[in-house]
Amino acid sequence: MTETPQQPTTPLTEDEQKIVRSAALRAGALVAQAEPGFFDTFKESFAASKAVKAASPDVQKLVVGGLPEMPSGGKDEVNARTLELLKQAVGILTKKAPQLVEEYRQVVLQSAKDVAAAADDTSQKETAAVGEIERALAG
Repeated sequence: MTETPQQPTTPLTEDEQKIVRSAALRAGALVAQAEPGFFDTFKESFAASKAVKAASPDVQKLVVGGLPEMPSGGKDEVNARTLELLKQAVGILTKKAPQLVEEYRQVVLQSAKDVAAAADDTSQKETAAVGEIERALAG
């Protein structure tokens, strides 16, 4: 028996879709920026995509395609905006696609953990960044 992908209860607007996608992509960047390194960036980019590839087609649709928001400002402002986007994304999905919220959270968190582990050991800064992401996803 083939499972039919679940559609959002209420379709997301273009702006809502961008928030949900941006939050997911920025979460990995937040972890990568916690402990920057030129060669690590390549490993981390690849690692971030593994969780998305393993996600259901419905969650993949939420996070793939289109350009994400690129926050500006210093590191603190960018990190704060990323965490804000994560909270907004969970709020949007809770309201419009509640059946996808938990998987979205798991995929984003796993992607962040994969980024942290991509370049040798996970540093304290990366662990702290993953913790911030986890708290933002919790609401």
